[in-house]
Amino acid sequence: MGDSPKERRSKEAAVPEASAKEAETAKGKKEKKEKAEKSAEASQKPRPASSQRGSLTKSHIGVPLGMGAPAAKPTMRFMPTYRLESKNPLNKERVENIIKAVMNRHYNDEYMFHPKHSLHMAAQVSEEIKNRIKLDNYDRYRYIVLVTVGEFLMQGLYSMVNFLWDAEKDGFVTYSVERPSYFAVCTTFYLYYD
Repeated sequence: MGDSPKERRSKEAAVPEASAKEAETAKGKKEKKEKAEKSAEASQKPRPASSQRGSLTKSHIGVPLGMGAPAAKPTMRFMPTYRLESKNPLNKERVENIIKAVMNRHYNDEYMFHPKHSLHMAAQVSEEIKNRIKLDNYDRYRYIVLVTVGEFLMQGLYSMVNFLWDAEKDGFVTYSVERPSYFAVCTTFYLYYD
């Protein structure tokens, strides 16, 4: 009501500027949408073979299969066997012998416990045990190998593991090495996988 003529003019000028900016952004969005539609239409149209030969980055659609690109191998699909038993069941005594041999070789009287070195040694031992068990090709089994190494410093160690498994087919083997300065415990879990 008490606006001076200058204030009214500045308000009137501000309104067209704002509407002009909105119009420009709407126009830009519309142009982008049209470009996207044109590019989608262009990608659906077949291109002449001459345009494919000129570029190295384009796909090999126009190149005959005998000239360079190998044919894709067909995917093998197997029917269910409905077999519930393993063809090569796990031999618990054999796994126990593997664990004993590897643990006694690495954790002998010459081994000195060191916190950083023992971490890497435990990882190597667990990997070696897992790989040696896998070489026996027990059918349909998965393995978890856990190696724990600690130094004897007047402490105790309690460990507990819970699993939900089939008592007939799944199980574990454990072996421990105790020396005056350290202990090493290996627990290998074997789980039947249908």
